Formats: sequence, C-alpha cells, structure tokens
Amino acid sequence: MIIAILLVMFNIFLLIFPQNVLAAARDGLLLWFNNVLPSLLPFMIVTNMLVMLGFAELLARFLAPFMRRFFNLPGAAGFGLVTGLTSGYPMGAKTVSDLYREKQLNTRQAQHLLAFCNNAGPLFILGAVGVGMFNSTRIGYILWISHVLGAFAVGFLLKPKDDSMYAREEKRENSLSNAHSIGKMLGEAVRNSMDSITVIGGLIIFFSVVISVFDVLGLPSDTVFGGVVGGLVEVTSGARRIATLTPSVITLAAAAFVVAFGGFSVHAQTFHFVAGTGIRVRGYLLAKLLHGVIAACICALIWILLADIGERASLAPAADVFEKSGRACINTDVFHSHMQM
Repeated sequence: MIIAILLVMFNIFLLIFPQNVLAAARDGLLLWFNNVLPSLLPFMIVTNMLVMLGFAELLARFLAPFMRRFFNLPGAAGFGLVTGLTSGYPMGAKTVSDLYREKQLNTRQAQHLLAFCNNAGPLFILGAVGVGMFNSTRIGYILWISHVLGAFAVGFLLKPKDDSMYAREEKRENSLSNAHSIGKMLGEAVRNSMDSITVIGGLIIFFSVVISVFDVLGLPSDTVFGGVVGGLVEVTSGARRIATLTPSVITLAAAAFVVAFGGFSVHAQTFHFVAGTGIRVRGYLLAKLLHGVIAACICALIWILLADIGERASLAPAADVFEKSGRACINTDVFHSHMQM
C-alpha cells in the first residue's frame, strides 16, 4: 500500500513539473546512450562468452586456495570477484547470475559472493570521484583502498563456518564440442547482453527522474546529510554533492559510505540480474550497508593516520593539471555509477 501511494505521488509530480521530468529523463537517456551502451555492452558480451566457455573454471584453479581459505567459496567464485572489482557496478551481480545459471555456483554460494563482489570499479573511484570531483588523486586512492578492503572484510565476516558451501553441484562439461558453436554462443551472448543493457538504460532514466524530484523538493546539497541521502538514491549524485564540501574525516567517510553502498539505482539493476536465483534481496542490502560502514571506518582511519604524520596538507585539491582531466572524467566516467562501481 505504501509503495502504491508513493507511486501515485510520483505520477502527480510528473504532471506538475513536466519540464523538470523531461530534462532529467533526457539527461539519463543521453548518459546511457553516449557512455553506458558503448562502453558496457562489449564487456558484457565478452563476459557472457567467457562464462559459457568455462573460463571461470580455468581461473578457479589459480584462485581456489584464496577463495576457500578466506571466503569458503569455490574457486569459480573468483571470476565474479575479479569482474566486480575491475569493471564495477553492476557487472559483479551480472557475473554472479551467469555463474549460477551455468551451475558453477549454488544458491548459497551466489548469495555469499554477491554480498561482496558487486563493487565500484577503480576507474569510477579514482577518475570520476577522486580526480573529477575531489580534484585529488590521493583522495581517490584512499577511497579505492577503503572500498576494496571493505569488500574483502564483508566477504570474510559473512563466510559460513561449515565446508558444505563449496560442495559443488553437478559439474558440467565446458568444451566447445559439447556446448555450442562459436556463432550460436556469440548470438546468445549478444541477445542476453542487449536485454540487460536495455534494462539498465531504463533504470538510469527512471532514477534520473527520481533525483530531479529531490532537487525540486529542495534537498540541501551543501551538507553531508544531503549528500548521503542523494547517494542512497544514486551514487554519482551523492558523491558529487559531498565533494563540494571541504575535505575532512567526516566528508571522506561519507563519500566512502555512499560509493560502497551503491545507491538504489545500482541495486535495482542488481535485483534484475539475480531474479530467479533464490538470492535474498534483504541479505544483499544488509551486506551493502555493512560494506558502506566498514569502508567509511577504514577511510576515516587512513585519513587520521595520515594527518598524524603531517600528510593532510598533501590531500588538498590537486594542481591545476588535474582539473581538465577531472572534468573529462566526469563526462566519460560518470556512467560507472550505474555499472562499475
């Protein structure tokens, strides 16, 4: 009932402020068409084909000791972790879904892996947030280190105590001879990726309009609270609001929390990918909240430690040489709030 009331109020807003809605929807559409579609689609196609070819099992041979020791997961889960850390939101969730459907993970394993593999990518954190928003490469590295360590901490803290987690389902063969021809495999990968990228585009447009609602309602953009609230909806908007404030232990911790949580724009994409896998949405959201809190604490600790040894001054905005590259990062890398992260 509450959701229905909110949707009715949202429709009323669309009728009262049509210009704001059209402008926000247009911005979201252009963001998807100019940045997300050409950059994410090829990566999704290749990732789909790698999973179908059994590359995850090949990588599992090298990552199995690490994944089992620290996360009590099979080695194939390492492919999802690497993808999530390098390519960003929502590719971690997409890879977990692919591994589950290819029967390389069972439901419990997929639930655990999703809790810490769906992360912001380094290009978004270092480029768009660090240089582009804070004008500081060092702040970017602090946020990235906090983000990665927070993800590993969540995976370690939530790992099951029993060894049954990496009792694999029946292992399927992955040779090309018994699977699909290259042509058929490519066609399936393209079809699957186009379906996914279209859903991502629709969600980007929808949450661009949602953010416009907050702007019209006068959400304060010059406070940490306003930045965090905006980040709970859409991570890029929240990080940009926080970056306008003077760098401090509070503002950096808030930025680390927002980037690690991901925002409901990212989570909506994640829910689409994991539908039908049996993964509990509530468990995933609690894990992302935990990730945000841990990342914020680590970020604050690093800032304090650097301040104690007289390094805080070096965290001031970078020289003008980074300004142009920062602006470029905002234009070219902002889409990672919907996918890389």
